[in-house]
Amino acid sequence: MGGAGWTRAEARVADDSDFETLKNLLGTQDGWSLEYEKDGVKVWAENAAHGALRTVKVVAEFEDVEPDALYDVLHDPEYRSVWDTHMLGAEDAGHINVNNDVGYYAMSCPAPLKNRDFVLQRSWLDTGEEKMILNHSVFHKDYPPRKGYVRALSLLTGFVVRRRDGPGSWLGYVSRSDPRGALPAWLVNRVTAQLAPRLVQQLHAAARRYPGWKALTDTPYFKPWKHPDQVPPYRIKLEDCVDPDAPPPPPEPKPNTSKSKLEVRAKEPESHSIEDLGDISSEFSVEVEELSDLTLDPSKKKGKFYKLVKSMKNRRKSVQVAKSADNLTDSKMPEEKHERRKSSFKFHRRFSLSRGKED
Repeated sequence: MGGAGWTRAEARVADDSDFETLKNLLGTQDGWSLEYEKDGVKVWAENAAHGALRTVKVVAEFEDVEPDALYDVLHDPEYRSVWDTHMLGAEDAGHINVNNDVGYYAMSCPAPLKNRDFVLQRSWLDTGEEKMILNHSVFHKDYPPRKGYVRALSLLTGFVVRRRDGPGSWLGYVSRSDPRGALPAWLVNRVTAQLAPRLVQQLHAAARRYPGWKALTDTPYFKPWKHPDQVPPYRIKLEDCVDPDAPPPPPEPKPNTSKSKLEVRAKEPESHSIEDLGDISSEFSVEVEELSDLTLDPSKKKGKFYKLVKSMKNRRKSVQVAKSADNLTDSKMPEEKHERRKSSFKFHRRFSLSRGKED
């Protein structure tokens, strides 16, 4: 996710839902762990999965700073070079409209880390009761990656400024950034949680000095973030913020309209014991009867069908003998039980006869 409601690197005009998302993040306590609390400054870290980048949020109150001064400090690009000790450079790419612009920002990192830079879209909204700023990383054709810098990503950064119940101001700050490079996520999370209160302290000190500094400049009333008529007329095109080398977004998954999934099970090979072979021959469903007065032409050869029938009949007989072997006694069985019936015999099979006689 890019900004509050942006997809990653998406450039578009922010709407009310984006700012509502920022306020909801600052207002909820579920899923957050308090990491730091000192001198009216509280820092929470998101309860994210192990190895994932965490969002950090800060809430602070300043009794000696007015909300307008704090809001101006966050906007004024000239004053940032005074109080931001990590800034190496900043350029204004242009405005999308009077409340959205795109700019470049480069910052120093302690050795042995390489310096980082960003291409950011900023969006802001002043409702009178509260003032909000959002930024997230975007692409711009005039600001490709530069030698000596690692192009970092701001996934979500936002500020909310309000008036306290008493004198002074209330500040809410949310940040989720990816410095890229070879830094592990656990280290990024730890450093971010430590740097967040320092940033707030810097903002506090800078906001106290800002009114005096601004009054001494050549343009003490130039504040285009407050006065839309002071915004330069040049507008950048959103087409210039589309990365041609970016991978296409993943296709939306198709809904599963089937009521139930059809499971096809592999057919297991059949195995039969000698006890089962008798049942195999009994599964043949067509009854064939050989009559005693059936005359066959002895000159004809026995065909394949005849051999198959005889084979199945012999198998049935051998199985029946195997099953009754344990029941045999030493005494002779009555001769009449061993006499073959010459009149007729029956057996079952599944084959249908194509002829009235066997070959």
